[in-house]
Amino acid sequence: MPLPAHDIPPFKGLPGLVWALRFDAEGRAERLDVDAIDAAEPGAERPGWLWLHFNQGDARTARVIEQQLDLPDSAKEALLTHDAHANLYLEDGLAHGALVDWQHGGVDNSQLSYARCEQDVGWLHFVMGEHLLVTARRQGLRSVEQARRHAAAGGLYEAPEQLLEAIVERFGASIAHATLELDSELARIEARVHGQDTGAARRELALLRRQAVHMHRPLSAQRRVLRQFEQRHRAQRQHPLVATALHLSQQFDEVDSEVGALQARARLLHEEVAAKLTEATNRHLHTLSILTALLVPPTLVVGAFGMNMDLPFAHQPHAFAVVTGLCVLSSITVYLLLRRIGVARVRAGG
Repeated sequence: MPLPAHDIPPFKGLPGLVWALRFDAEGRAERLDVDAIDAAEPGAERPGWLWLHFNQGDARTARVIEQQLDLPDSAKEALLTHDAHANLYLEDGLAHGALVDWQHGGVDNSQLSYARCEQDVGWLHFVMGEHLLVTARRQGLRSVEQARRHAAAGGLYEAPEQLLEAIVERFGASIAHATLELDSELARIEARVHGQDTGAARRELALLRRQAVHMHRPLSAQRRVLRQFEQRHRAQRQHPLVATALHLSQQFDEVDSEVGALQARARLLHEEVAAKLTEATNRHLHTLSILTALLVPPTLVVGAFGMNMDLPFAHQPHAFAVVTGLCVLSSITVYLLLRRIGVARVRAGG
């Protein structure tokens, strides 16, 4: 059974606990001293619920979760595992699993563009009951930190599922915001491609496509888990997390379609850039081929007159001019021949 906020066994301090927030009946948060938490203190009987957030990187966290929290073994394992894949389960009214988020480096970079604060993926492990939300992570997580700051600033979360939904929504919102930024960047790259600046546009487009893939992978994982969870537990719609999963799944479908459209545009633009570069390469090769054909006859003439043997005009004072004329004449003849068969015609703008 989940541990109610008013029935926590007495303990002093929880090593590995990053923060503890108690929410009253109206959803207002009160920060508790993580070094001296004692649920047996006066006032612990107040209605509401509790949020405990642990650091998996602290070696003492496992002992605290195993010994201090009255949770099923599967829930404890969900909090302590280091598996890097999204999952979501509902067992006997207790929800647990792992959700995706961006790592948070301790600096509020929510106002920076996605391209300037590219982040690694992190994992939020959680267990949620009616009056308790226990979360754990190895690195700081961006959406979790934003939700904590919102609660500390007076944001209301009347139930654990509301806070969990807010965390997941912030993750989706970050991808939606990044998609808009990348869409604007893609429009700028398109303008450069049409302006024949394909070299720089190709490099920028490769970076943009890499960023889009970096976003789409965790988004797809989160979306798939939410959809599967909602489909498995449709018969348990009375559970608040099932309705939350349905709502979030619909939101993530919209974000996923936007990211997919961005990737499709980037792929088409990449193909256009590749076609332009191929066309330019072919044009250069065509020019080089013509120059090679024009220079072959003069090379033969010069090679013939350079032989160590008696040749016509060898002792004449105007021999150099005659040989030069033969070279020019041979090049003109080849050029006219190429023009006649259409090889030397270069399409304007081709």
